[in-house]
Amino acid sequence: MRKDLKQPVPQTQTHHVESVVAIAKHPIHPMLVTFPIAFLSVVVVTDGLYLWLHTPFWAELSFWLNVAGLAMGLVAGVFGTVDMMSIRVVRRHVSAWNHFIVAVMVLAMAALGVWLRWPDPVAAVWPWGLLSSAMMALLVGVAGWLGGTLSFRHGVGVYGDEEPELARGRDTTPPAE
Repeated sequence: MRKDLKQPVPQTQTHHVESVVAIAKHPIHPMLVTFPIAFLSVVVVTDGLYLWLHTPFWAELSFWLNVAGLAMGLVAGVFGTVDMMSIRVVRRHVSAWNHFIVAVMVLAMAALGVWLRWPDPVAAVWPWGLLSSAMMALLVGVAGWLGGTLSFRHGVGVYGDEEPELARGRDTTPPAE
């Protein structure tokens, strides 16, 4: 067996920062953000389907996805803000502030989308509805990437053992075949 196979895999996550707002250690913010991410990232798709098929159903669906995404985004944002403001180590991460700022921009774009579509969802699609939904989808992707960085790289909002397996002397390398 080669000696270099026994080298420990470097850990990218050095500690865990548990969420303040959690149910049985399961953080609420990451559970809630899945809804606005799904709703708001699909608005551009339904706008495109309306423009392609000329069926008003798709424009109305864009409006309701935008409304639901804004509502759930506001709820998720409250829990995320409470976590960020309650945990000092989180406020020290540039990624946390970037995530916060981009998430506020997503909510602003969602509010703009609702405002544009409110009087007439069909007439609002071209060109401003499509432009705003495309920008919103891009911002959702950036906010999601930054949120994932906080969770997966910095251990924010996760729980687990206090010390990594390697620190306790356990070999976590897979057995040789």
